Amino acid sequence: MEEKMLPKNTRRSLNLTFDGLSYCVRTGILKNESRQLLTTVSGEFRVGELTAIMGPSGAGKSTLMDILAGFTVQNSGTVSVNGNPRDLAEFRRSSAYIMQDDHLEPLLTVEESVYIAANLKLGWNNHDKAQRVDQIIFALGLESCRNTRTSLLSGGQRKRLAIALELVNNPPVMFFDEPTSGLDIVTSKQCINLLRALAREGPRTIIMTIHQPSATLFDMLDHLYVVVEGRCVYTGGTKSILPYLVKHGLHCPTYHNPADFLLEICNGDYGNWNKKLVDSIDNGKCNNWRSVSSEKIAWRVDCPFRRGLSLEIPEDNDTGVINKKPGYYATGFLQQLYILIKRNAIKLSRDKVLTFTRLSMHCIIALIVGVIYYDIGEDAAYALDNFNLIFFNLMFLMFSAFSATIITFPTAVPIATREHFNRWYKLRSFYLANKFADLPIQIIAVSIYTLIVYFMTGQIPEGRRFALLSAVCVTVSLVAQIIGVIVGTGMSVQNSVILGPLLIMPFVVFSGFFVHINDAPSYLQWLFHTSFLKYGFETAMASMYGFDRRKMKCSDDYCHFAFPKKLMHEMGMINVDYWFSMLILFCLYFLLDILAYITLRLRLKKLI
Repeated sequence: MEEKMLPKNTRRSLNLTFDGLSYCVRTGILKNESRQLLTTVSGEFRVGELTAIMGPSGAGKSTLMDILAGFTVQNSGTVSVNGNPRDLAEFRRSSAYIMQDDHLEPLLTVEESVYIAANLKLGWNNHDKAQRVDQIIFALGLESCRNTRTSLLSGGQRKRLAIALELVNNPPVMFFDEPTSGLDIVTSKQCINLLRALAREGPRTIIMTIHQPSATLFDMLDHLYVVVEGRCVYTGGTKSILPYLVKHGLHCPTYHNPADFLLEICNGDYGNWNKKLVDSIDNGKCNNWRSVSSEKIAWRVDCPFRRGLSLEIPEDNDTGVINKKPGYYATGFLQQLYILIKRNAIKLSRDKVLTFTRLSMHCIIALIVGVIYYDIGEDAAYALDNFNLIFFNLMFLMFSAFSATIITFPTAVPIATREHFNRWYKLRSFYLANKFADLPIQIIAVSIYTLIVYFMTGQIPEGRRFALLSAVCVTVSLVAQIIGVIVGTGMSVQNSVILGPLLIMPFVVFSGFFVHINDAPSYLQWLFHTSFLKYGFETAMASMYGFDRRKMKCSDDYCHFAFPKKLMHEMGMINVDYWFSMLILFCLYFLLDILAYITLRLRLKKLI
């Protein structure tokens, strides 16, 4: 009852406390070796303060923030919210993690990006969401670049946009991983000012990691938490750091940056002081050096982007974890799918390389092939050439679909990592949206290629056979595409480009084109049945020469393959069942689709 009487912004305020956190990772593959990253650290991060976790490289600051954000689960210790044990699912509804790399959609404008975030993260009507978008763009000073694509933004604008996307649903806790990385001193100062404004005017709990701030940036921090070798050597205000060090006989030289001096001490430049500092601060439990409490901090700060930063959500849309327990996602699966498909459609329409080059490439290759194999389809004298043509068509469509996917799909994984962790959507919504948005482009490209080649090469003019061949070509390209998704998701882009063709080549070798299954050693014949290209090739041949096709015309004195059945018999395909082979391809696509989704889940689980 007392909570309901408090002002709304106070009820949504979350103080974060942790006690005895430890975390270690396994380093050896064959040996059971481990490395301790955190050792029983404790601390308290308060609402209304800009807290910075600082320390040398490898000190454990990122690990600590990952545990506090829920990216990583600690081996031991507790994390509390407002004095109560943290419910991780509940906490993640009320927090946001802005990573060091922005991972923004490069082809969307600022306004489009914020609108998509609002549509996914707010269950409001369109009018309220439009007002929210305008409010955030205005508050973060992004009006001048409202219609600018993300790829054209400056570093500072990208940082502000990344914050704007997560600020849509007004989370009371926000984590920032190295927010000043890659920014000049002026932009870094603006960024820190913005974070202070976010902390003050929410009020919010703002936690960031920082490596080696300048003296100006160091002075702007409210609370400093210093980690060395997985232990806390200081927690308190930045104004108190020098008196704390003086107490231990460590005097900072005049005009020396206190942050630099502190890191020099941590690195052992003045002797081994780390253990003494850890004991003095009780590994983070001692709060004697804290600044004035957050309630007494002046709420207004000098920030050019602080206009309207409170951005309070109306009472009936409150997403605070204290009073209400909304669903983990603000929108349902179908709405997520619709919004993401729409976003991908915009991206595809603007991506000249991925979309228009893909279509034009299929057209150009089709014209070249059509010229080379011009008008041979119904002539029995060129039956073997037509046999080669059918295989080339499938191999080209297979490699083009496979190669495009192993490069393009992995680029979306970092974006999905950020958005999925921050509860924008379910992972299956992202996966299906990417697949459905690209599906029409792939079908159109394959159909255009098949249409041009079919009529230029003079194949039998039967609509049914053309439809059957087109279905085979589309299915083979989709199976190759899903294999590309698996390879691209499971590996880095560099490794997938190098190893991808190696992984798909066995399907070509055992397709039945280079070596017939009956001519292969008996212990290798089973491998032919694992090649999707074999089923595609047999089905394509059946569409052209099966279904009781009549005797073909012959332009020579004698044509050995005047009867289509003879050609199918010579190639070991006399008993091919078109519909059975298509069923196998569909089943294979379905199984590989499930495997691709599982691979994506495992990849994101590994990343977060």
